[in-house]
Amino acid sequence: MFDYDKTRFDGICIPYSRFSTTEQDKVGRKSLERQLEEAKRYARENNLYINEELIFADKGVSGFAKQGRLSKTFEKGQMSLMLEVLEDVPIEERENIYLCFHAFDRFSRQHPEVAYEQFTKILKRGFNIVTTIDDCVFSSKEDNLESMLISIIKMSSAHYESEVKSAYVSDAHKRRRDALEYLYNHPTQKGKHKHIGLKQSTTPRWIIETDTIYEFVGEDGEIKKDSFSRFSVDEAKAEIINQIFDWKIQGYGHTKICQMLNQRKVPTFEDGNCRKAKKWHTFAISNLFQNKSTIGTFILKTVVDEEYYCEDEGIFKTRSKKTEATSELENYFPAVVSVEKYEAALRAIESNKTSNKTSKSEDKTHVFSQVMKCTCGSRMVFKGTKKTGKNKKVDWFEYLRCERAILKDGCDAENIIYKDFENAFLRFATAIDYKVFSSTQAKLKAKLKRIKLKQTRLSNEKSKLLLSASGLKKTFESIVSQNLDATLLLESISKNEQSLEALQSEIAKIEEQVERIEKEYEHSGKPIDKRTIKRELKSDEYSQRLVMRRTLNEQLKRNIVHMEVCSTKLLKFVIVCFDDYVVRTYAYQDEFASDLMYNTIKINIENLDESEAYNLIVKIVKAVQVSLSGRNGVITNQDLKNYLSEIKEKEL
Repeated sequence: MFDYDKTRFDGICIPYSRFSTTEQDKVGRKSLERQLEEAKRYARENNLYINEELIFADKGVSGFAKQGRLSKTFEKGQMSLMLEVLEDVPIEERENIYLCFHAFDRFSRQHPEVAYEQFTKILKRGFNIVTTIDDCVFSSKEDNLESMLISIIKMSSAHYESEVKSAYVSDAHKRRRDALEYLYNHPTQKGKHKHIGLKQSTTPRWIIETDTIYEFVGEDGEIKKDSFSRFSVDEAKAEIINQIFDWKIQGYGHTKICQMLNQRKVPTFEDGNCRKAKKWHTFAISNLFQNKSTIGTFILKTVVDEEYYCEDEGIFKTRSKKTEATSELENYFPAVVSVEKYEAALRAIESNKTSNKTSKSEDKTHVFSQVMKCTCGSRMVFKGTKKTGKNKKVDWFEYLRCERAILKDGCDAENIIYKDFENAFLRFATAIDYKVFSSTQAKLKAKLKRIKLKQTRLSNEKSKLLLSASGLKKTFESIVSQNLDATLLLESISKNEQSLEALQSEIAKIEEQVERIEKEYEHSGKPIDKRTIKRELKSDEYSQRLVMRRTLNEQLKRNIVHMEVCSTKLLKFVIVCFDDYVVRTYAYQDEFASDLMYNTIKINIENLDESEAYNLIVKIVKAVQVSLSGRNGVITNQDLKNYLSEIKEKEL
């Protein structure tokens, strides 16, 4: 790619062009062609070769970034790709590479400090930079203070120009927001204006936007015109929303409403730039009742920058924060449901919350909360229905089910009767004699050992980098004393410093982990007696059962690395890996038991750190799941062992 006829050319010219908007590419001579022609002219005049495969262009991408941030072009644009490709150029060949930009504003509109850092980084790597607007060449070998000062001034100018444009756009948005606040909420204007607003990504998906020039009398009494959006309703979507509100008023829950919509194949609403959901989900239904946009009321928001002190880096930084820009604007959108219907739906939701038939949030605790998921990857939903016996004794019928299965979203998992499942798990844990109910101290020691293993490895790497830094420093001093060029060595020193900085940051995080685990070890409690657990979980008093469930759940959160359940019509099995890093499987219903359903798979993680060990576990669990589900040729336990051995060999 970087080869050229050195008998004919003096080097390679690599053009880079950028323009911010698609409109800029259409007006007059195309921006891309103009910048590329300038690069070709420079190449002809200076006897440089241009390879068509080495032409880079960022189309419709801004080079602007606020203070302390990289622009999109340097993060994931063609500029980023170009710099990555240049890393493959042999060091001795780099002095013959010329990167061509039309002007500094094409290189970057970032803050001057950031832009200059990127600019000098390219030079330090041995490449040349050319601006074709003035044919100025920059090189790390040339000690041209005047040229460098001019480049900094130009970078400042480019950034300032973009900053002014950014401020102008922000001011225009603020002007329109302030105008809307006045038109909708000022006593002299309230009720006179409706369905006029700003075009933005947060506009509800049942609203149609049309650009318009709106004329109004401003707060100063003068007639004004400004560009806004006029809103209208997508009637098909409005009909769906009204049906959802009617069902809610009739007492249907979010899940049942989703099921009815999906069964009737009602299309979902697209979500802006995001992918359109295939099925209706409960959060989409919930959002409708939390969103006053359905009755036409809206609050405009804006993004503001706030300065904060970053303790990790020891410097002040800027971050963006969303905040309200107006008060409530009534009749901003056309209403798709009446206020009466909206309030009736909210009353139905509130009534459902306080109903005696519905359990309180604290009543929904179960042993496997935030521990176990379905084999499809979805979370398990816990449901409980209060029932009263003949002796007027209150009890609960409880079950677990996959959320995707409830919504009929591609999973065929069935309900799991909770008490039976809990008992099966306790029998399993007792049978394998795993110390699930014991003190966590031994396990914390094992975890600490794995983390300290990584800490030792990182410390050794740090020692090597420090030794390398010392050697590079001595070599640099020797070269400078002999008045030789130390450009390439400076690059090595810079890389070494960056590696050392990244390593020190990682070591600091590991030290925090070690400190946290050591504190947890000090405060770890006494062992939980197995007989006490079984007695409390079978107590006639439901409140006693809940207390033990919470206690055991907290224990399992610490002890279980991974747990999933398969509950289809033909398969009823569990795959669990405790923090001893042994993957175990069992059938939780006897009628579905077979030899293949019971396995103990030991995994050697002695030389792996925490994250490496977990990644290996996930791959092993996936292979086990496929095997137990009958989706490969595994028939016996030995088949499974052979299959997993192959996977472990590939991974390790």
